[in-house]
Amino acid sequence: MRDPERSTGRADRHVMPPGTFLALARGGGGRSAVQILLAAQYSRNLLTLREVVERCAELDHPHTDAVRQAWRLLGGLRRTDPDAVRRVLTYPSVSAWAAETLARLAAPTDHGRPDATGSAPPTGAWPAMLAPVAAAAARYAGSSATVGFPTPPGSAFPLPMAGHVRLDPDGPARVTLTVTAHGLTVDGVPPRPGVDWWPLPRLHAGGRLELWLDDLWSLSRPAAPVSPDEAARWRAALAPGWRLLATRHRGYAEELAAAISVVMPLSPGAPELTGSGVPAEAGAALVSGTFPAGVGCVALSGGGDAATTAATLVHELAHNKLAALENLFPLLRPGDDVRLPAPWRVGPRPLPALLQGLYAHIGVARFWRRQQHHETRPEGRHRARTEFRRTGVACREVAELLLAGDRLTSHGRLLVEQLHRVATGWDRRVPHPVPPRARERAGAAGGPVPRRRVSRAGADGP
Repeated sequence: MRDPERSTGRADRHVMPPGTFLALARGGGGRSAVQILLAAQYSRNLLTLREVVERCAELDHPHTDAVRQAWRLLGGLRRTDPDAVRRVLTYPSVSAWAAETLARLAAPTDHGRPDATGSAPPTGAWPAMLAPVAAAAARYAGSSATVGFPTPPGSAFPLPMAGHVRLDPDGPARVTLTVTAHGLTVDGVPPRPGVDWWPLPRLHAGGRLELWLDDLWSLSRPAAPVSPDEAARWRAALAPGWRLLATRHRGYAEELAAAISVVMPLSPGAPELTGSGVPAEAGAALVSGTFPAGVGCVALSGGGDAATTAATLVHELAHNKLAALENLFPLLRPGDDVRLPAPWRVGPRPLPALLQGLYAHIGVARFWRRQQHHETRPEGRHRARTEFRRTGVACREVAELLLAGDRLTSHGRLLVEQLHRVATGWDRRVPHPVPPRARERAGAAGGPVPRRRVSRAGADGP
C-alpha cells in the first residue's frame, strides 16, 4: 500500500509533440500548447509541495502537523475532484509561494524556521500556508473541510481564488478555518465582508477572459484589499485592449484566456519594484512585468489606449509562455555572465533576459504586423507599421547575436533559429521601408504610449 503522503505528490509524465514545440518556438502554439505548459506546471507544483512537506518533517519544523494535514486533504481531493486541485495549485500566487517556501526550507542557515517565539519567519517561509491553499481547493470543489494552522505574520491570510481574511492582531496563535460550498468561518465565526473578509475581485472583460485582481505574493505577505471602485477601474482599463484582441487577434485572445488568470495591479511608478534596477522612461504611462515563479500572472498598471494595452498583454503572455517552456527544456547552458545589447532596452542584457526579450518582442511585432491592416486612420497605420518594422528588425538582430554564441542548448538553438526565421521572413515581405518621418508623424498623432517593464528578477529582467 502506498504512503498517502507520498502518493499525493505523484506527477504525471509529460510529452510535448515536436510540432507543438516548433509552434511555440515560432511564438505561437495556440490554446492546446498553453494547456500542455500548464499541465506541466501543475506537476512541477505538486513535486515542489511534496518536497515542502518532506523537508518540514526532516527539519522537525513547527508547522509539520499543519502541513501534513493540508497535504492529506489535497490527496483526498485529488481523488474526488482533481480539476479543483489543479486549478488551485496552478494559481500563480500558489506557484510563487511554493517555490519561495521550498527555497527557504532548503537554505543552509535558518531553513525557514520561525524564531524562538514561532511567529517571525523570513518572508515566504511559512509552510503552514498550505492549509488555506488546501481549504481553497475544497471550497472550489464544493466540499467542506476544516484546517488548523499557526496564525501567519501580519494577522491576515488569503484563500486563493476566493478572498483575503483579516485577523485580530491580538487573537490566538492558531487559526481554525472551515470552508463549505456556501461560505467559511474563522474560529467558528463567519468573517464580515468589508471588515474581516475581502472577496477577490474578478475581471470579466468579455468572451472567455476571466481574471482575478490579486497580489502575486499574497501568500507570503498581507495584501491590501481591492475596493469595488478600483476593480471597476481595472475592468474599464482592460476592456478596450481585450476587445481588440478578441475581435482582431483571436489567436492571441485564446492563448491569453487559457494562460493568464491573475492581473497584479501596479502603479505607473511601480514603487514596490523600484529596487529592480530597471530605469523608467520619462513620462512612462504603462508599466508591466512577468514573474517566472508565478506563471499565469501579469503585473500591469493602468494607462494606454486599446492598442497599447493589447500589445502589452501580448508581450507579457509571451513571457509567461517562455517561462513555462523553460521549466521543461533548458534553453541556455551555464556560463559566464555574458551581456549583449538589446535594442529595446538601455544597456546590455544578460543572456536569459535577452532570450526572454526576443521571444516577447516577436509576439509584439506579430501583433503590430496584423494591426496595421485593421487601423482605419492614417496615423494608426503609420504607428503600427513603424512599431512592426522597428521591432521586427530588432528581433532579427538579437536572434543573430544569440545564434553567434555557444550558450544555447539544442532546444534553445532550435527555438532561436525558428524566431530568426520568422523575423527574416518579415524582412522579405516588407517591400519598402517605413518612411523616415513615419515615426515622428505617428508620435505626433497618437503614437505608442511609452511603456516600461519591471521584473522580480531585478536588473537582469528582460
